[in-house]
Amino acid sequence: MAIECMRPCRKLPAVRTAVLAQRRGRACSRVKEIGMPIDPAALARHLSSLASLDAGDDLQGAMQQLTSAAKALLRVDGAGLMLADARGELRWATASDQQTQVIEEGQERLGEGPCVNAFAERVPMAMRDAAKEPQWGKITDVVTGQEMGAALSVPVQLEGGPIGSLDLYAAAPRDWDQAEISAAQVYAALAATLLCQAAAAQVKGRLAEQLQVALEHRSRIERAKGMVMMQEGIDDAAAFERLRSVARSSRRPLIELVDEVLGGRRLSRP
Repeated sequence: MAIECMRPCRKLPAVRTAVLAQRRGRACSRVKEIGMPIDPAALARHLSSLASLDAGDDLQGAMQQLTSAAKALLRVDGAGLMLADARGELRWATASDQQTQVIEEGQERLGEGPCVNAFAERVPMAMRDAAKEPQWGKITDVVTGQEMGAALSVPVQLEGGPIGSLDLYAAAPRDWDQAEISAAQVYAALAATLLCQAAAAQVKGRLAEQLQVALEHRSRIERAKGMVMMQEGIDDAAAFERLRSVARSSRRPLIELVDEVLGGRRLSRP
């Protein structure tokens, strides 16, 4: 059964302030505001040029154009998109070039990296210098092996729930600044809009199938959050944090706990 967006798709996203956070339990570097300035006029021109994209007609082509546009505006050396599978694990969906695809597939295989953290924490995550940040794990070898030195990942979200990540890569080490992060979030929001359009149009193809799985994953989490909200009298954010906290303490994937909650299990008390 196809999962569709519950609300009408927006045409273009507005720039929002990025919130950067370190993932609990890991010393992932925060981003310093010492980066390459983004020209607001150039951002507006790029978004205008993308306004005519029709994901309902050619989803793969639309996402390819989006990643290429993000790569050009942010003056990075690669851009890619990851989407969640049925277990909530990120899978490579599209990339601007072969190097980026190899890195995306590496994060998929290892289950670690900025995209994984951004998806789990729902905030931007940055790798400033792959050669000097061993806390990221083995993915740094994949990044440097493809002659890249830095990475920035932002979550792609629909109706407040993450379905994937937009990932940017630079050949040289880079201190990502706030303007770059906000611009990346704009492209992630536009990606979400295009994916929503594709879901509404029931587009066919490999990427469309990945999208449906990602939407189903998000839908299950949203339903579980709703049940926790009713059972414990808490809000949306607190319900998600309860699910994530219990999953961490039991060292299990979040989606396993979600399925148990949907099956009628109540969360253990903190």
